[in-house]
Amino acid sequence: MIMPLSKPHVVVCILVLWVVSVLAEYEVIFAVNCGGPKHTDRFGIQYQADSNLEGIGSEYGRGLIIARVHPEDAILYQTERYHVTNFAYDVHIPKDGDYILILKFSEVYFENQGGKVFDVALNGQHTVLKDFDIFAKVGKAAALDEVVPFTVQGSHLTVGGETSDFDGNLRVEFLKGASDNPKINAIVVVKATKDLKEIPALPPPQKSAEEEVPQKTGDSEWGDQALHKFKRTSGPRAHDPYAADDSWFMPITVAVAIFLPILFCLCRVR
Repeated sequence: MIMPLSKPHVVVCILVLWVVSVLAEYEVIFAVNCGGPKHTDRFGIQYQADSNLEGIGSEYGRGLIIARVHPEDAILYQTERYHVTNFAYDVHIPKDGDYILILKFSEVYFENQGGKVFDVALNGQHTVLKDFDIFAKVGKAAALDEVVPFTVQGSHLTVGGETSDFDGNLRVEFLKGASDNPKINAIVVVKATKDLKEIPALPPPQKSAEEEVPQKTGDSEWGDQALHKFKRTSGPRAHDPYAADDSWFMPITVAVAIFLPILFCLCRVR
């Protein structure tokens, strides 16, 4: 006898089927948790531990709650690799096709715009992020994914309508810019087999960078929402309906004016 599924079980089954359908449309070519250990995310993507010898691996952000991402996958935005000069990751692209490069970032140190500004380029020919400032986009301790579609056809690489020679190796370069050091938190490269638009995306930022104040890890599971406070936005003061309104005083004055003569008369009668 087949037992009917309860509502929670139905929801779980639908979620599992959706994740499987999304992953079936993509072939993961490369995934690395930069500066950190291996990790399998909630969508089943397996990130390898970082073995890059260029730059410096860091776990400085491990004490932060990361907004815009489920706590189970926060590790992908807490650890990072940076360098005092340029550095890169090399990704072997095995065959022709349409691909998506996902660059995962989170600002775990600076608390203002302009603190860290750098560029990202592919194969020294295609600048995909120019004067890139993580904090300016999402503030501190918030996940940010930059999605870069590209196409490989024969011995050519096409990115954003520009084509260059290609030898099968995609070099993702992080270039020192106007302020501080270039960095990256995680990298994913997938080959699309269907629709490029169905890559799981982060939710939109809830507040501007100037309004967000990150908090250290607390006792809330959903720290990205529960433990982030926001400054009140500036603007015109709301009108106070009682600020300059003396209409409430008139009824009291009339009541007193009527009551006093009556009281005086009663006293005289006695």
